[in-house]
Amino acid sequence: MVQVTYRRPVRLQVTVEEVLREFAKRPHLILKIGVRGDTFPQRALEPFARIEAGRRVTEALFTEVDDDERGMRAYFATDVRLEGNLVVGYGDEVTAVIPLGRVRGGVTRLDPERIEGPHHRVTAKDLGAFRRGR
Repeated sequence: MVQVTYRRPVRLQVTVEEVLREFAKRPHLILKIGVRGDTFPQRALEPFARIEAGRRVTEALFTEVDDDERGMRAYFATDVRLEGNLVVGYGDEVTAVIPLGRVRGGVTRLDPERIEGPHHRVTAKDLGAFRRGR
């Protein structure tokens, strides 16, 4: 069962950008959605994030909470559709639902010509080191 925590609306800063992160000894190009401006405490429960657009649900590859507990980051394949809502929380508790249509600025993409050395672009069809069930 999913529990939803109701709170007063808060102003959030949402950024969407491609980043390189090393996994399995190889750089992987992934999409980071950063959310700042609320309290995202470090908790025993695992944080989660997913994008819900109608019946389509895309789970984040992984999530991280900022050290200052004022934000969190969710990582997705670079070709994820930024439609619907970003839903974040802990365990089975939803703490924020963020309409992606309100995100300003679009996606900041890295220029592949400026990336030095080999890397793996993570897509929905080729998750690289993030393959489920490994």
